[in-house]
Amino acid sequence: MNKIAVIYNPNAGNSKIKKLLQIKERLSLNNSVTIFDTQKPGDATEIARKEYKNFDVIVAAGGDGTINEVINGIDKNTKLGIIPLGTANILAIEAGIKTDVKSICKLIEEGKTRKIYVSNINNKKFFLMAGVGYDGDIVHKMHPSLKKIFGKAMFGFLGLIEFFKLKKYHIKVEADYHSVSGNWVLVTNAKHYAGPYKITNSTNIFEDNMVCYIFRDLSRLGFLYCIFLIIFYGDLSKSKKVTKLISQNIKISSQEKINVQCDGEKYGSLPVEIHFKSEPIQLIS
Repeated sequence: MNKIAVIYNPNAGNSKIKKLLQIKERLSLNNSVTIFDTQKPGDATEIARKEYKNFDVIVAAGGDGTINEVINGIDKNTKLGIIPLGTANILAIEAGIKTDVKSICKLIEEGKTRKIYVSNINNKKFFLMAGVGYDGDIVHKMHPSLKKIFGKAMFGFLGLIEFFKLKKYHIKVEADYHSVSGNWVLVTNAKHYAGPYKITNSTNIFEDNMVCYIFRDLSRLGFLYCIFLIIFYGDLSKSKKVTKLISQNIKISSQEKINVQCDGEKYGSLPVEIHFKSEPIQLIS
């Protein structure tokens, strides 16, 4: 019998709460399961930090943002399970984790882990990506209640608004003696973006490297071409307006105040320093 702590983001809708309770009921047949609800941003990190030594398994129930918070509260030896209840669930897609109740319970009970590699943004861990500019603006304008009600549709709506505005930011990226400027920057440990869309073949969460894409002088037409490349080729680097850097240390700065998102959640503004962290997390998958 394992002691399992489930850290849950109650911003999920009623159907997701029902799913969580079904998972708890099933896991409780052979395990001791305790659910911890979060009340505000940062709670999942504090709960994980306080409880991870008291349980055999820590489970993050929510979206990628909730998982991010939990990862920032556990150590490298903690077994991390996930119950995907978010909007995009990119980690689940990346790791090939099924989202039905039976599969989730089987995975957590078996407890087999794989190492996923994380990066640090100004000393905070992230496991998927950090975006500066276009997607940073979208995430910063997303209200939690609208995200809860409308989900992906709200991201699409805000994405369309930002597309027509498409601000010409001046962002400077420094990495391994290279210096590149652009309008939008994406640093990723993952091969997927915004759900099931593949953007790179150069990395994934199980590999120990990090890729930076710099979108240079990006027009609306160039932006649409990037979407075309993602849908049909799964590789942003085919665009002549995109520079790809593979590095373990990246500095991003600007003279402007530019929004940053981290694993799909708000993360302040520039400047930031991003470092690849070779100490992996033990993901049940």
